[in-house]
Amino acid sequence: MPTYDRMKRYQGQWHVEQGIAFPDIIFLESQDPDALEQELHDKCPDSRMIRLSSEQKGLFTQLFGAEKHMSLSKGHIREGRTHVTQGPLQGKESLIRKIDRHKRLARLEVPAGEGTQTLYVGLEIISKS
Repeated sequence: MPTYDRMKRYQGQWHVEQGIAFPDIIFLESQDPDALEQELHDKCPDSRMIRLSSEQKGLFTQLFGAEKHMSLSKGHIREGRTHVTQGPLQGKESLIRKIDRHKRLARLEVPAGEGTQTLYVGLEIISKS
């Protein structure tokens, strides 16, 4: 299960915690995706399977790495534009749809199958001007 770092404030201090990136999705890898899809359909007819393209797999690997974990990103906002200076979101600012500076989270929309999937990740904005 892919996880991510996020900041939470309790006991008067900020702490880094891990969260599950996709709480309602199960990722499966298979040498034979057609057989896997058929078996899933036979056992769970209401389930839905989305195949990721090689570009989508590459993006997930860039964001989560081999350990399937995304560390906290840091950045700043200048003239209304977000600039990520540290972490896996560096250079991927175009994926950010909304930033919650209070909770130190960014909402991303990442391509998944034929559509997009919403993903919340840790982003600490150091300064804003």
